[in-house]
Amino acid sequence: MRILITTGIFEPEVGGPATYAPRLATKLTEAGYQVTVLTFSQKSHYDSDKEYSFRLVRIVRGNRILNRIRFFFAVLSHVHNCDLIYTLDWFAVGLPVALAAKLLGKPYVVRVGGDYLWEQRYLESGQRPMPLRDFYHSGIHRRREYRMFYRLIRRVLSGARHVIFNSNVQRELYLDFYGLALARVSTIFNPVPAMQKPTAHASNKEFVFWGRFIVMKNLDTLIHAFAKAKLEGYTLLLIGDGPRKEELAELVRELHVERRVSILPSMRRDDVLARVSACRAFVLPSWTDISPNQVVEALAIGLPALVTKENYLSFRDQLPETVDPRSVDDVAEKLTMLADDTHYREFRKKFAAISYVHTWDAALREHVALFERIVRV
Repeated sequence: MRILITTGIFEPEVGGPATYAPRLATKLTEAGYQVTVLTFSQKSHYDSDKEYSFRLVRIVRGNRILNRIRFFFAVLSHVHNCDLIYTLDWFAVGLPVALAAKLLGKPYVVRVGGDYLWEQRYLESGQRPMPLRDFYHSGIHRRREYRMFYRLIRRVLSGARHVIFNSNVQRELYLDFYGLALARVSTIFNPVPAMQKPTAHASNKEFVFWGRFIVMKNLDTLIHAFAKAKLEGYTLLLIGDGPRKEELAELVRELHVERRVSILPSMRRDDVLARVSACRAFVLPSWTDISPNQVVEALAIGLPALVTKENYLSFRDQLPETVDPRSVDDVAEKLTMLADDTHYREFRKKFAAISYVHTWDAALREHVALFERIVRV
């Protein structure tokens, strides 16, 4: 089988699809499938690209409209040699994929791991932040300024041969609000990466976040909370990039915490995990985070994670503590709790005891079974 994987981001950028695409493409290639990955990128190539076992094509970002046009023609140029398209994006990339697939009669599958309408159109526009569930249940998605995007996304999803979610909660939400057919949706949970846990966790006095610097991640609340907690000897490290980077750097200066809060650029996943393995805890205060890869990665390396209560993780009921993204005070209180060695040891013990087993081999089998069934039709 020949598979074209399309994604809006890819390593060394950070984010779920940027991590997921190379891992899945590698697994599919190892299983004997012919894989090409087509992605938007900051550069046309990186030195590390030669390490991949699959073909990687980068489309350098520019004007938003031209981006989609160029991606459409890039899909057209590669789709002739594929049996199926698997897109990890359902608007910026998904829309040109849907058009090209329909034009040439190729089946496509969509993996939904976020929410473009809420995350990019609503939150990034400066509106009052709110969790994902509230956005839909309040009917905001049907307002005039979002209606066109909602209809386009609905068309992309309804035209797909199948839609894969990484959480049951979002799957049910989309069944209600996007009118998807139950028989054409399923859930494939994010796999736990195979890693060697450290025999002894150093647990120094550094809290860390790694990921995209966007409104959804709610990093301004984290910085305010860290400043308010006034934890003696503790530091906060932010690793990543994104449209809110300069705002966050300015906030650090305004709060006079430059000596205690540092920002590092994006790194490849293995480099990030090596850098953070001895941190005190990973903190994720997002307005909603559906199935964040970082939490699964933290679990794999034995790094405790303090996660937003607005998460759709399959093991969310096992998280020892969560934070309220609406409350600076709550986040500050939980950071203070983790700075106490007695509470920290108990938290770390409970987090390490989380039972969640879903390997990349299992995820591969689930994808292959679905792809084979679709191609045979």
